[in-house]
Amino acid sequence: MTYYPLSEQQIAFFRENGFVQLDNVLSAEELDALRRAADEVLSQRYDARIETSSTNPEYEKVFVQKVNLWRVHEGIRRYTLSKRIAEIARRLIGAQRIRLWHDHLLTKMPGDSKPSPWHQDRPYWPMIGYDQLSCWMALDDVDENNGCMQFIPGSHLWGELEPINLVTPQDIFALVPDKEVKPPYIARMKAGSCTFHHGLTFHYAGANRTDRPRRAMVTIYMADGTAYSGKPHVVTDGLGLQVGEPIAGDLFPVLAEGE
Repeated sequence: MTYYPLSEQQIAFFRENGFVQLDNVLSAEELDALRRAADEVLSQRYDARIETSSTNPEYEKVFVQKVNLWRVHEGIRRYTLSKRIAEIARRLIGAQRIRLWHDHLLTKMPGDSKPSPWHQDRPYWPMIGYDQLSCWMALDDVDENNGCMQFIPGSHLWGELEPINLVTPQDIFALVPDKEVKPPYIARMKAGSCTFHHGLTFHYAGANRTDRPRRAMVTIYMADGTAYSGKPHVVTDGLGLQVGEPIAGDLFPVLAEGE
């Protein structure tokens, strides 16, 4: 396996700013395979194992979300369980071992599209501890016209805030009136490039104003030892986890480990 040439400067940038953009992470062949897999999933009929938003049309204007595709589609599985990409996550967050939390395909459909409002990810997750980060892999070229990611530098250092309603959002900046908010970083990228962002980083994606879907494959990683808080979540509901117990096992495999 050939590892992505992640530099110490990129690691330092991530830890200071809460995000980093990495270009040309996937080869043309890998990108083509992942696109085909994503399109197969999008064309399938409703599947309760992976659907989270199909009962709320307003939510789907923000994005169509399908969760834990690695459990039901072999093509997605090959991508999600990639040790090469997990090793990037492990080095960025500084963990000895990194586990999969879950994957999800986020698609902004053309037409009546709405922005993904400014929010943090971590408040939605049933976790104790803060060593989590997401890889947002562009399956299409992205810019402001179709909903590329945007980040507020340094916002991951402001602590965990209340979860934002993605359909009728609160103003997250009103929750940090004492902070100096830097201008957002706009992550314009070619397909096959990605961003990684910390679970506490403020981020946003605009509406898709084009005539084509904007597809992104998101893989979320957590440091080994991250514990269960008891908060309801579609990924952990019904698993019988106990509060304070590490989130582990076959459904949350270790994907990368330091020497």
